[in-house]
Amino acid sequence: MHKPILNQTPRTSLQVLRDVVFGLLIRELKTRFGSYRLGYAWALLDPLLMLSAFSLIFGLRGQGGFGGAPAPLFITAGYLPFLFFKNVVSKLQSAVSSNMGLFCYRQVTPFATFIARFVLEVIIGMMVGIILVLGLLWFGFAAIPADPLQVITYYLLLMILSFSLGIVFCVICSLFQEADKFLGLLMMPLLFISCVMYPLATIPSQYQHWFLWNPLVHALELIRSGWLAGYQSPNVSSGYLATVTLVLLTFAMSCYRLSHRRLIAS
Repeated sequence: MHKPILNQTPRTSLQVLRDVVFGLLIRELKTRFGSYRLGYAWALLDPLLMLSAFSLIFGLRGQGGFGGAPAPLFITAGYLPFLFFKNVVSKLQSAVSSNMGLFCYRQVTPFATFIARFVLEVIIGMMVGIILVLGLLWFGFAAIPADPLQVITYYLLLMILSFSLGIVFCVICSLFQEADKFLGLLMMPLLFISCVMYPLATIPSQYQHWFLWNPLVHALELIRSGWLAGYQSPNVSSGYLATVTLVLLTFAMSCYRLSHRRLIAS
């Protein structure tokens, strides 16, 4: 009787992580969108409804209130990056608690759940962004970024920033159960203090330095500067955004390294 021939070639750590992330990614797709009647269309309808509502509300201000850009284009250039940031932080914050039953498998680690949810949000964000840009072009707006390289560069920094903050929030929530509700409330005011619906230039100069402590303000204004032709925001700093992102990433990886066993045990 012939015995089955098994593949004895050992896999590397990166290959194991790749396979685990792919499996978690498929699971996330089914659990997140499978329970809705609209399915995957809801990923587009959610930001589309918000952008339409904000464009109608703030569109009465005219182009002068948006740095010379049309209201739908200005709000899209700011709200899409903010929505991506908010979704990544919230999904990574609950990544461990939502996949707790899978940690009995040795290959599944908290870091794999972070990567899977982050990749899913990147895919959703790219698809939603492309569809919305095509829709704006169809309506006659100049939605193609004026400087695509600048937009991509600062989008990458925003992605790393949101990934790092999501891990930090997840570690904090594992230490203090009450922190989950507090951190959720903390995300709400960010919509109003991150220059999502208005340019930084509209804030009186004596108060701008308070807003400039927020790295999201730098990210959104720099993305708009590359997206909207003629849009200027001289007070923001790419160096400040890059420094905060690097420091936060280092801090997040250190927190995960020190607490990854407790994340599984919690």
